[in-house]
Amino acid sequence: MKKSFFVLPLALILCFTVGCQDKESMAELEEFRAQAEVEEQNKALIKQYFVELDKGVVEDIDSFADKYMSPECIWHFPGGIKISGIQAIKEYIVGTNEAFPDMVHRIDDIFAEGEKVAYRMTAQGTHKKEFAGIQPTGIEITATSEGIYRIRDGKIVELWFEGDSLSLMQQLGMELKPKEEK
Repeated sequence: MKKSFFVLPLALILCFTVGCQDKESMAELEEFRAQAEVEEQNKALIKQYFVELDKGVVEDIDSFADKYMSPECIWHFPGGIKISGIQAIKEYIVGTNEAFPDMVHRIDDIFAEGEKVAYRMTAQGTHKKEFAGIQPTGIEITATSEGIYRIRDGKIVELWFEGDSLSLMQQLGMELKPKEEK
């Protein structure tokens, strides 16, 4: 009788402990699933962004920007260059799209964690209008880049961009020369 008196409370404590752990595990699993779903949605957003960008967005840049970007969007480029605000970003997109109207982006890798999506890509297009002060060359370029997008509520809020500018400029006919001595 005494043995069953001790076994019963131990069994109840064990059941309670296991039951609570199971609820905690389930809540943790649900949180993990929800985060994974958001990350997949963010990756899909960036993939679709580039699909639509490749179709050419000059004619309907406002709809494109409204669909993908937050009004307070900021883009960061090498050298501390920053483009702030949706209007400035739209002008940048239109200028690049006009300079390389047949540009195609191929995402080579894409990863998401939390609200950030990182990519590595290769882009190809023909230089048909002035770009970065370089008159049209008709040259087909290939450029590689990496970037990290931050997404909030299904919109791009921020971009950190790194691209192979040196290779791009060389493809467009720029020459790298040593600095002349004085």
